[in-house]
Amino acid sequence: MVRTAFLPLVLLLALPALPAAAQGGAQGGAQAGDAPAGPTGEFGCEVGRENPCRGRVDFERGRSYEFRIAGPGEAVFHNEGNRRCVLEYSLTESALATTGRRLEMAPGQSTTLPVKDATGMIVRFFSRGLGTPTCDLLVELRG
Repeated sequence: MVRTAFLPLVLLLALPALPAAAQGGAQGGAQAGDAPAGPTGEFGCEVGRENPCRGRVDFERGRSYEFRIAGPGEAVFHNEGNRRCVLEYSLTESALATTGRRLEMAPGQSTTLPVKDATGMIVRFFSRGLGTPTCDLLVELRG
């Protein structure tokens, strides 16, 4: 499993830098005989009051996108794109872990999830083919 480091500031999720081994060789490009290109890696971002995350969730480039959100407060997910977003996600917090949830937002719409305590929560978006393949998001912590 390839995992990039969590970045403390704004992160462009659609343009992560993968290690050369994950990109298909020492030069970082695809080589003859390589398997067809597909989603690689898991990407993430740490969200706090002073450091929102903005970027594109693109399941043609990555398998999952994880947001570690400090607490307490409210995690606000804002669809900055011009298309409806339907994202599948799992949620982990101090007293709860669930999966199979869906976040649906029209263009310009926001959805708020409560972050109940100081341990924060982790929201991981993944694709099982039921949602949209890309979504332009702004994720921030308020409160």
